[in-house]
Amino acid sequence: MVSPIVFAIATGIGLLTDKYMLEATNYVEHYAVQMKPTPQQTEFIKCAMYAGAILGMITMGPVSDFIGRRASLIACSVVTFVGAMLSVCAWSAEALIAARIITGIGMGGEYPLASTHSAESAADAGNGARNVALLYLFGSGFGPALCGLVTYVLDVSGVPSHIIWRLIFAVGALLSLLGMVLRYFTTKDAKDLTKAKNPKGTRRNFVRRYWRPLLGTSLIWLLFDVVEYGLKQNDAAIFAVSSGGPYSNSVLMVLCQRLLSIPSLAFAPWLLTKVQSKRVQMIGFVGCMAANLTLAIGYSQLKGITLAFNAVYLVQLSFQSLPGVTTMAISAEIFPSVVKGTGAGISAASGKIGATFGSYFFTMLKEEGHVSGIFWTVTATSAAALVATALLTPSYNGATLEASEQLADEGRLREAVKTLYGGPSQGESGERNPSSSSQAGDSPGPAADSLGGPRIRRGPEHMQRTVRAP
Repeated sequence: MVSPIVFAIATGIGLLTDKYMLEATNYVEHYAVQMKPTPQQTEFIKCAMYAGAILGMITMGPVSDFIGRRASLIACSVVTFVGAMLSVCAWSAEALIAARIITGIGMGGEYPLASTHSAESAADAGNGARNVALLYLFGSGFGPALCGLVTYVLDVSGVPSHIIWRLIFAVGALLSLLGMVLRYFTTKDAKDLTKAKNPKGTRRNFVRRYWRPLLGTSLIWLLFDVVEYGLKQNDAAIFAVSSGGPYSNSVLMVLCQRLLSIPSLAFAPWLLTKVQSKRVQMIGFVGCMAANLTLAIGYSQLKGITLAFNAVYLVQLSFQSLPGVTTMAISAEIFPSVVKGTGAGISAASGKIGATFGSYFFTMLKEEGHVSGIFWTVTATSAAALVATALLTPSYNGATLEASEQLADEGRLREAVKTLYGGPSQGESGERNPSSSSQAGDSPGPAADSLGGPRIRRGPEHMQRTVRAP
């Protein structure tokens, strides 16, 4: 039997590698100066991985519904390793862009696969969001921090710039290789997936019946990734503008921000066991909106006060972690098992469209010196995501998901979606239903079974009747 810790590492190491490789883009433009990329190529180097990720998401998510999560996860690790090694060996800006696209294909598949695999592996339906939150903690918490640590150590060690960025990618290649080995020997498909059926054309009617939740997960993930990746792909430069000094100081500031945001990521799994995912997502967007509004209004004053600027930026980063978890968790939970990979893949691909826009647009604002404009854009985007969450995201619990899944298994997709938006159901998975338990002190007799009905005593005569020939 595989240790739960090993299982968690095998599932989450792909997302950790993804976040590491995306964070690397934050630094490569500074060190890969010998390539002499044009401004347009610099922006394409940042966006190339997103283009590949969109392709990986819209293909690997649906493919995993047919061949299983395990085989798809291993395939993603292989593609990521190839792309990372090509990045290490890139000889020109064009070659690096191509290598980043290949890396993105492998990394793109990680989002729908790792999140759905984590949710499906939960002991009960009510723990899916918590599992995804732990996955997000491992990937988004430690991946960017590891990249910052590697970059800072290489920089202060005096390693030449043209070697630093190659070594950064080399560590990413080692992580993807480790993930490939771990997944081959430890992962297996969850029971929910192996038992999934396709009754009455669930796959064919999925988008028609599930358009509202799919629109919600896709639109909100798109808006969130404008915020997350637009900032994370440029915050090293933002801190450099705000603080001055050598570039290693900016790397150290970013590293400290990543480390200090880990407690909020660790808080999210616990919070999701107490508060519905929809409410957690709304809290996160409200916090992002307030913190970035502060940065937008007071940027001219705050940029000269390093401690104050860092503190407010950390607050927004902490609130940002909440919708970071829920955008993955909700899309991994609310769709039927037979199309869960497809739904999560479409949602994640939409997110990367937002990431592409955010990275490109925020880079342009940064290059033109409009850093406060970045924070105004984040404020508006967070407000739009808050409204979309209120209108499109269902409120549910474990019992709601189980009831909706049962209806979908029977081919009753219209009723399944109605149940999903019907609010949290009574008797959530893992809780004792008072109506189904007998009163203390009751005399023996017909008792309630687990479904609330009377237990039927079946004696030998019943068995004889069932086997007697007609």
